[in-house]
Amino acid sequence: MNARTRPLVLSLTLAVVLLATTACIPLPSPLGPNGAEGRPTSAPGAAQSPAPEESSTVDPDDIGDVFAEREEYFREQQLPMDGSPLVAVTPAQKEFIAEQRAYVEQQGSTWTSADESLALALAGDACETAILNRHQIDATTMSTHVATSPLFAQLVPSDLQGAARTQAEKPIASVMVFGATFMCPADGDQWLAAYREVYGG
Repeated sequence: MNARTRPLVLSLTLAVVLLATTACIPLPSPLGPNGAEGRPTSAPGAAQSPAPEESSTVDPDDIGDVFAEREEYFREQQLPMDGSPLVAVTPAQKEFIAEQRAYVEQQGSTWTSADESLALALAGDACETAILNRHQIDATTMSTHVATSPLFAQLVPSDLQGAARTQAEKPIASVMVFGATFMCPADGDQWLAAYREVYGG
C-alpha cells in the first residue's frame, strides 16, 4: 500500500455531517507552540509503533493487517460510520472535547454539538491516516492528508491559494492534531512535529 494514499473512509462518511449543518467549529484549539498546554502526547506506558521495514514490494498480508488495525480502532473509538453526528463516548474523547470546549468558551465563542462532531471527525481522520501510513507521520503526510481530506475541503474555501490557504488550514489542522494527541496518543508527537514543520509554531 502506498503510504501517500488513504481511502478516506471516516472523513468521507463524516463529511455528510458537516454538509448537513451550517455550524462551523470555533477555532483554533488550545494547541500551542509547546504542544497541547503541556499535555503529554504519548499515553503513559504506550510503546511507539516500530518503523516499518524498508521493502521494494508490499506484502498483501501487511496491507490486511493495516486495514484490520483500522477497523479495530473504529470499534474501540465507537465511531459511527453511517453519517450520524459524533458524540464523545470514550474517556479520551471526552477529555479532548472538554478541553476544546473550555478553550473555545474562554475565547467568548459558543460551543455546539456540531462543533463536537466535527472536532471528533477531524481527530479520528488523523488517527486513521496514521494507521494507514503504518504510524509514520511527517510533513508530507500532513500536507497530503490536508489536501485530500473532504473535511478540509468543506472548511477551506476552494479559491484560496498560497499563504492565504495555509493560514485558513492552520487552525483546522490545530484542532485535528490537538484531538489526535487524545485519540491516538502514540502518534501525537509525530503529528505535532509535522504540524510545526508545515504550519510553524
